[in-house]
Amino acid sequence: MEKFMNWMSDVVAPKMENLTNNAWLSAMQKAIIKTLPMVLVGSLITVYNVIRNFIPSLPVLSSISSYTFGLISLFMVFLIPYYVLELKKNNKMKIIAGFTGIALFMILVNPEITDAGYIYQFSAFGAGGMFVAIVAGLFTAFIMNLYQKFTFFKEDSVMPDFVKEWFDSMLPIATVVLIGWLLVIQLGFDMYTAIVNFFSPLNAIAQSPVGMILLYLIPTILYSMGISGWVFQPIINPIVLVAITANAEAVASGLAATQPFTNEATYAWLSLGGRGATLPLSIMLLFAASKRLKALGKAAIVPSVLNINEPIVFGCVAWNPILMIPMWITAIVLPLITYLAQVTGLVVIPTEVFNMWYCPVFISSWLVNHSVSGLVLTAINLAVAALIYFPFFKAYDKQQLKLEMAENE
Repeated sequence: MEKFMNWMSDVVAPKMENLTNNAWLSAMQKAIIKTLPMVLVGSLITVYNVIRNFIPSLPVLSSISSYTFGLISLFMVFLIPYYVLELKKNNKMKIIAGFTGIALFMILVNPEITDAGYIYQFSAFGAGGMFVAIVAGLFTAFIMNLYQKFTFFKEDSVMPDFVKEWFDSMLPIATVVLIGWLLVIQLGFDMYTAIVNFFSPLNAIAQSPVGMILLYLIPTILYSMGISGWVFQPIINPIVLVAITANAEAVASGLAATQPFTNEATYAWLSLGGRGATLPLSIMLLFAASKRLKALGKAAIVPSVLNINEPIVFGCVAWNPILMIPMWITAIVLPLITYLAQVTGLVVIPTEVFNMWYCPVFISSWLVNHSVSGLVLTAINLAVAALIYFPFFKAYDKQQLKLEMAENE
């Protein structure tokens, strides 16, 4: 283990750090970290709403979350091109690039055009629109960089610099917006529908080991990039609803349940602390040597217990290769263990609908199938997730501690 830890710290971590230093990847990470205060406020309201489920007389505060974390896609689509251009030393256009990113995003979310004007779905501005925000932000940055050296004016022009910037920005802005207008408004391209259609063939293999792994892994990969699993729900929801209904009908007829991939299995044995089984990582952060990571752990531990892991994901996982990799590995290994435990009869396959995703670990697994074997499976999956995360966490903690020491010096 010591040799493995040294290999992680001395070989893997530096290579991952070099990857992270890429301007495009670094911009994504900077943008996500910059939005963390808005994420934390939104997560606190989510925790509050869990309490309110049991005390309905408490005031409704959901709108606070809607106007903080619920606008994260808007924040991201401004910050991504801003940071890309800043890292590319194209500072004169970085603010305009952020504005242009917002303009393109507002086109790509495909508003309904009526006689009364444009009608937007508010959910598109939150985590559900993150995929579109990333695409819009990166595309905007790409176009803006193409025009980095372009100018309408000669070097000896007496025109003030701010006027030059106005006119030089017009062409890249027009290029970005025109392409968006052509794709969405003229050609009717719908990015959300395109995503659903691309992954829809997974329906046929959903209840196989490969299908269960892919249907959990793909949203987890997207989530590790800051993209909400919401974009994948049109594919997953019909599968899990059909599965739990089939299990309930089979048991009612005196037969055995046969559909292992359900929401219930996900809540009880896979998303331990949130998608990607990040509860062990949250606990590790409490003992980090890095002050920043320890502070993040203290802020995120209560939401993590309730399976709300946006603070962890947006605080240290998203677009961070060192922690994205264990999250992906966990999303492969845990579904495989859970699938085998269910189909071999070691753990009872859930047969009743269970939607209380916010129930803490072990409580949810007991409520799903009321069996000790289910609790044992939860403990095994937690231990496996901890083993997967630990060496990567140590490498990242060591890296962050070095950065903090360098800053202090």
